[in-house]
Amino acid sequence: MFNKNESLALFIKQMSKNTSLKTVRKWILFILGFVVITLSFQLSKKIANSNPPPRRQAEKVVKNVFTKEVINGSYNVQIPSNGVLEAYQRIKITSRVQGLMQTINPLFKSGQSYRKGQILVQIASSEFNSNVIAQRASLYNLITSVIPDLQLDFPQAYQSWKTYLKEFDVEKATPPLPDMDEDVRLFISGRGIISSYYSLQNLEKSLTFYTIRAPFDGVLVAANVTEGSLIRPGQELGDFIAPDHYELKVALPKSYVEKIDVGATVELKSIDTQKKYTGTVSRINAKVNTETQSVEVFIRVSSSELKEGVYLEALIGALEFNDVVALDRGLLNGDQELYLVEDDKLVLKKVEVAHFTDSHAVLRGLKDGVVVIAQPIIGAYQGMEVISTPFNTVK
Repeated sequence: MFNKNESLALFIKQMSKNTSLKTVRKWILFILGFVVITLSFQLSKKIANSNPPPRRQAEKVVKNVFTKEVINGSYNVQIPSNGVLEAYQRIKITSRVQGLMQTINPLFKSGQSYRKGQILVQIASSEFNSNVIAQRASLYNLITSVIPDLQLDFPQAYQSWKTYLKEFDVEKATPPLPDMDEDVRLFISGRGIISSYYSLQNLEKSLTFYTIRAPFDGVLVAANVTEGSLIRPGQELGDFIAPDHYELKVALPKSYVEKIDVGATVELKSIDTQKKYTGTVSRINAKVNTETQSVEVFIRVSSSELKEGVYLEALIGALEFNDVVALDRGLLNGDQELYLVEDDKLVLKKVEVAHFTDSHAVLRGLKDGVVVIAQPIIGAYQGMEVISTPFNTVK
């Protein structure tokens, strides 16, 4: 009995005898052709499946936009700066003499108002005043002693000196000496009268230092002493200011200061209340701060509503541009380009920026009548069709 291997070998041998070489080639070509066709079909199907579906044509978008018409003009750049308001007239009240502070009306208290010439501080002066009276009496006695000699040697001057003695009062300020010629002056001086007179004048001047008066209408803003205090020479007693007249000191970059003139009008605004005031540049410091490269500018302002110590913001016109237009700086892209509207389409245009502020871009080169967008447009692109709605006119 034959096994399977022997049967297969016998079959192949038998086929080899019965099948011609030509028939074998036909079968091989048939099989190869079938394989090629099958692979081509599979490859075509794969390629067809890999192609993306055709895109849908985007719908045409027409946006409503607000626009403005350009009108070129001048633009004044205001430089903001903050400062603390200080009194324009301010003095330190100091004493030149020593003594006890006396009680007077009104009391020496902060916030007290005074008229020019009104007594601010009275220092006890009874001891010094007694010394002055004694010196007056001494001068009176000296003059009295030379009256007989004047009558004999200078009769023409006798009567004026006699009248002087009659009007002399040791309780009052010493009156000026009578007019005299050179001879009388030499005689009077030799008796020590002239030197005594001027020494008495100095004492009387010092006596006035015991009474401190208001130099102008003002308010006491600081009181450092109270009644009964022992006051010493050079001691600061308080601060006195003139109300309603103030000065604001601000620091500006030196490049801007060159464009500012004394007398220029400045817009001021209270940081707390937002109320506005008008001031003028009164002084410009000639020194530049070496650390900040800034210059101090002083601004005068008068108002009964203001108080010393108030914070104010100053807007100083430092630069002026002509034939320009100011637009919201948010309308420009990073390449300093701006959308115009021409024939109901957006046109992106490169612009020349003369100056940037915090909120605006000052542009140069746009012609009058050109229509620009007034508000940023989300998704804007070159050639985008729009419906223009006028906002207002740019100036």
